Amino acid sequence: MTTTTAIGRPSAFDQLAALTVRNLRTSARVPQLLMFSLTMPMAMLVLFSQVFRSVAAGPGFPAGVSYIVFLTPAMLAVSTVMAGTNAGVSAAIDHTNGLHDRFAALPMRAALPGVARTINEAVFTLARAALLGIAAVALGFEFHGTAGDAVAAVLVLVVLAGAMSALFGLIGDRLRRPDVVQFAGMMVMMPLMFVSSAFAPIETMPGWMQAMATVNPVAHATDALRGHVLGTATAGDTLTALVAAIGLWAVVTAVPVLTRMIRSARTR
Repeated sequence: MTTTTAIGRPSAFDQLAALTVRNLRTSARVPQLLMFSLTMPMAMLVLFSQVFRSVAAGPGFPAGVSYIVFLTPAMLAVSTVMAGTNAGVSAAIDHTNGLHDRFAALPMRAALPGVARTINEAVFTLARAALLGIAAVALGFEFHGTAGDAVAAVLVLVVLAGAMSALFGLIGDRLRRPDVVQFAGMMVMMPLMFVSSAFAPIETMPGWMQAMATVNPVAHATDALRGHVLGTATAGDTLTALVAAIGLWAVVTAVPVLTRMIRSARTR
């Protein structure tokens, strides 16, 4: 008599680990893309620190702060936004290759591919931050905060990376064409980057842009990161940045859930 042993369904952790390893391996298989994505923020830091350093002499600029110290936290936030577009393109490629449909046919929790993409982006965000820090120090950057400031800055950066990965991943899931996702991502990325305090004080912007900047999670993240770099950040600054990023993350995550609920209700 032959007995059949039933194989249990992998746990959510095992599924997530497998998807995360798969994403990291996929990124590593294209070393050219990996190299450019890690080094581009360094090149931008060098260019922006030289081209826009006269901003430090303008009105509204913090007194006693060099432009490289002002710019480095901004580049950490901006590079996180730029890298988020990779999550959107990856999501679109998964649809093009039919991988998304294969995932849907598996006994897998629907949210896990997106969570795995977020972890992948968080890992590369930390790697970019380390390289960017080395380049900044070479240009005269000094960290004036404490060890607690450094930990809080990393937390803000990782949460922002998660929010950006979720946002652009949703765009990729909806548009499903890598070329279209790239252009759509640019349209979303530009206001997130430039309608903020990243490159110039918000007070120097027109009134309508200042209003937009107050609800921009990248602006809040930049302010918090800059405060931790200078050692002047308060718990409120960090909390505001985290709430803004988590709020965006929650809204973006809720969209596909609500969409499925509406479709399900219509088919009844």
